[in-house]
Amino acid sequence: MGIDTQDLVSKLEGFAVQGIKGAAENHQQCISNICATIRNLINCQLWDVTGDLKAKMQWAQYFRNVVTRYWVIIDGWPEAILFANLSSMSSSLPQLEILL
Repeated sequence: MGIDTQDLVSKLEGFAVQGIKGAAENHQQCISNICATIRNLINCQLWDVTGDLKAKMQWAQYFRNVVTRYWVIIDGWPEAILFANLSSMSSSLPQLEILL
């Protein structure tokens, strides 16, 4: 074949490492995109319900800054998914896709 065995092994190793890294980056980008979509949907619904375009979902102070201030609650949140800031949730695609 005319290729040094060590050179071939080195190139295959580089390909394998970059392939895994690329897959991880693609997964993280997909998670990030889904979280952004969910945030946007929640905020758009909050704007529609309150009529206030400055209204924004606030996870840390949800009861004080959303429920008490606007008199709205999020209804229909799946019981299997922790009600928390999306950035601190699991990076499980199936779980996030349930929220869409």
